[in-house]
Order: sequence, then C-alpha cells, then structure tokens
Amino acid sequence: MPKIYNGEIIENIPVGELFLVTVSIGESISIEPGQFFLIRIDREDVILRRAFSIFDVDEDRLSFLYRVVGRGTKWLSERRIGYSLNIFGPLGNGFSISQGRFLLIGGGSGMAPLYYLGKRLRGDVKFLLGAQTGNFWGKELLSRYASIGDIEVVTEDGSLGKKGLVTEYIDTNYDRVYACGPIEMLKNIRIDIPTEISLESKIACGFGACRGCVIENKYGEYKRVCKDGPVFNLKEIF
Repeated sequence: MPKIYNGEIIENIPVGELFLVTVSIGESISIEPGQFFLIRIDREDVILRRAFSIFDVDEDRLSFLYRVVGRGTKWLSERRIGYSLNIFGPLGNGFSISQGRFLLIGGGSGMAPLYYLGKRLRGDVKFLLGAQTGNFWGKELLSRYASIGDIEVVTEDGSLGKKGLVTEYIDTNYDRVYACGPIEMLKNIRIDIPTEISLESKIACGFGACRGCVIENKYGEYKRVCKDGPVFNLKEIF
C-alpha cells in the first residue's frame, strides 16, 4: 500500500543534464520497476506534488532521476544533503518481470525507470538510450547502466554514439522490449515483439480519482496513466 515517507536526502547530484537524488526512508519496502512516487514541492506557488518514477531501490534507499524543467524540479535540484523530502508511494502498475533476452529503450529522461528494471530482469539486458546530444548523459550515469547490461547510445546530432533517432536502431532479436520516453518516440516503435511502455504524463492525485491523466487507447477506451498504468502494452495504446 502507498504511504507517505519523509526521506532524508543523502545525495542530490548532477549527472549530465539530469539530476540524481537519493533518499533514505528508514525501512525497506516492496517496489516494482516502473512504479512512481509523488514528491511534495515546498513552494507556495507549487500546489501539486510532482511524479517521479523509481530509478533504483537499495534496502531503505530510493533514488529518482530527473531533469530540471520547471519550478518544481528547480526547487528539488537545490535541496541539500539532510533535507527531509516528503514522498508518497509507491503508485501505479509496474513492468512485468520475466526471463530471457531484453531490449530496454529510453528516450531522454525516459531512461529513468529502466535502470531498476534492468537490475530485476533475469537474463541478458541491453539498453538503447537516445538523446539530442551527448552532453545529456554524464559518464558516471552511463557507467551505472553499463554495469548491469550492454549499452548503446544514439544522439540526434551525432556527438556521441550513433547519429539519428533511437527508434532507427531497434534490433528485433529479443524476447521482450521495454520502453519509456516521449510519446512520439513510443509511436515509432513498430515491432512484433511483446513490448511494454511506460507513459510520461502530468499526474495530480495518483489514484485515478481526478482523471487528469486520462489517455485514449486505440480501442477508444479511456485509461488513467496513474492508476491503469503508467506501464501499458504497446499494442493496447498504439
């Protein structure tokens, strides 16, 4: 069951154009890859919590990988070691865990939930990560992914790895594919392999009550990203 925790920040560092924050909540809890937490932003001009997918779990320590895009994430990037961060979760449905050969595709900050997923999968893991430029990733961040699986990077400007869009380099020699990133990236994943995607959305309540994160699937059904997802079968959505 989700609950509120006051997590003491033990790390909040830049890793390329992203930030990695780690908090200690004082107890070990069960979290599935792909689930998320809502973090309270202690600013008078920010009312709603912000949703962050789990990057890693290590006993009582939870890590979140994020990009500064507005007032909330700017505030979060300025919190120092020892600050008590109010977080609520875990929420949502996570990725399925199985055994075999897996391709994990991350577009931009969509790479965040794939690290913990890669640690939990049983078999061979390859990360295919895309961004506009090589400066997006820090070397230390990429080394973390490389420590649990093969890694291939794609940049739109060709400054690191292969040049182009990450969806241009999808290999189909895998048992299952997992992906998270911008909606246009997910739409361009056109393969017959079983594929699970994590949708990025602005989330308010986290329980599906406000229906602020509703999407329409290809069957004309309305799904709540926070409650029915954020993980869906690719073929269900596109």
